[in-house]
Amino acid sequence: MHQPKEAHLQVALRIVQYLKGIPERGILFRTNKSASLEAYNDVGYAGSVVYRRSTTRYYTFLGGNLVTC
Repeated sequence: MHQPKEAHLQVALRIVQYLKGIPERGILFRTNKSASLEAYNDVGYAGSVVYRRSTTRYYTFLGGNLVTC
């Protein structure tokens, strides 16, 4: 996310090509009149018992649809 390279674009294009090849499966994006953007995060300080490292999770929704996780 922070330093995308050409390889990342190529992988994203392969995923899109795969999804185009199987239209019965795909990404569900519900129609919603609201285009609100919501973001949530969760942080656990030293939550990993094995490594004693902090963990971070984030979720972004656009119009009620999960966009990033």
